[in-house]
Amino acid sequence: MTKKVLMLAAKANMIQQFNHRNIKILQNLGYEVHIATNMVDFGSMSAEENERFKQWMIDNDIIAHQIDFERRMGSLKGNIRSIKQLRKLFKEIDFTFVHVHSPLGSVLGRLVAKQFKVPAIYTAHGFHFFKGGPKSGWLVFYPLEWAFSFITDTLITINDEDYAVAKKHMHAKNIVKINGIGVDVEQAWRVTDEEKLIARRNVRKELDIPENAFVISSVGELSNRKNHKIVLEALKIMCAKQRENIYYIIAGTGDNGKMLNELAASFNFKNHFKLLGYRSDIRDINFASNIVIFPSFQEGLGVSGLETVINGSYLIGSDVRGIKDYILDESFGDTFNPRNAKQLEKLIKNKVNTSNLNSELNKRQLLQFDVKIIDNVMKNLYQNMKSMW
Repeated sequence: MTKKVLMLAAKANMIQQFNHRNIKILQNLGYEVHIATNMVDFGSMSAEENERFKQWMIDNDIIAHQIDFERRMGSLKGNIRSIKQLRKLFKEIDFTFVHVHSPLGSVLGRLVAKQFKVPAIYTAHGFHFFKGGPKSGWLVFYPLEWAFSFITDTLITINDEDYAVAKKHMHAKNIVKINGIGVDVEQAWRVTDEEKLIARRNVRKELDIPENAFVISSVGELSNRKNHKIVLEALKIMCAKQRENIYYIIAGTGDNGKMLNELAASFNFKNHFKLLGYRSDIRDINFASNIVIFPSFQEGLGVSGLETVINGSYLIGSDVRGIKDYILDESFGDTFNPRNAKQLEKLIKNKVNTSNLNSELNKRQLLQFDVKIIDNVMKNLYQNMKSMW
């Protein structure tokens, strides 16, 4: 009889963005893979991408289950409804183990798994408490993570700070660190200078940006946490002459688009500011950019920033956990206080008309983030869970 495993997250985007390869690893190990998530309120991806994800599950023989998880940590009524739906699912299907993601999904998923004596793997995509973070995170999420670590078989962390905290304070049976979801480093390095130049020209032509313009790009949800506002505030500090040849583009969707457009308009920058929506060609956008800015207040191990560095583009990132992990030295980029627009403005001005490529010597350090290494660790973790039965 085929053993079954459940991949669970509150929102479908968490599965779509971070777990395609994990699912294929599980299938290659002989598991029938089920997914429990909210595919109606699907999180930070486009509706089109959500439909593609649902079709991908069908094409790959993955069994999906709609669970009506609410946003953030949900309401009492909503969480009770989700628990009932999960309990029904666990009664119907005998899972070998469950792999949970996201704060809400991980809490409710582990709670129900414990009731049915199903082992649980939990990937913490960045604890919601961290050095320099808000006190509310430590007051709310630290006790929650600590308590639920007692019913966690394997806790996976994705950055150095979280791993140190987990080893010191959490009580999962097994605590490991992986370097995010992994990036195909060697494939990225095979892109030729000619291919980069073609991508640069095509993107700039599409967006009606002059070939000689200084382009800044960011990638990520248009939200307060992603903090794109600070880039516009830094540009606003510059005099009009200094920024007349600068363009700023953001790839992502979210609720802050109107606010960002209004801020750009407030200093006559609107014609040089472009919200691109959801994009699947982030690598080409990196090649079209002189610098990339990743200004988040909080990240687990920000994939967009990591891909920027891997692609050889210069990254200016927030000096926070999950970003500074891969800005290994000044050849890769620089960091700034995500609340300090003046500091960012100085970094931008310093990079205007300078090289943005990483040195060949230091690039080898990035191999620690390669997909092959990450996938091998995940395969071993899944095999260890299988041996428990």
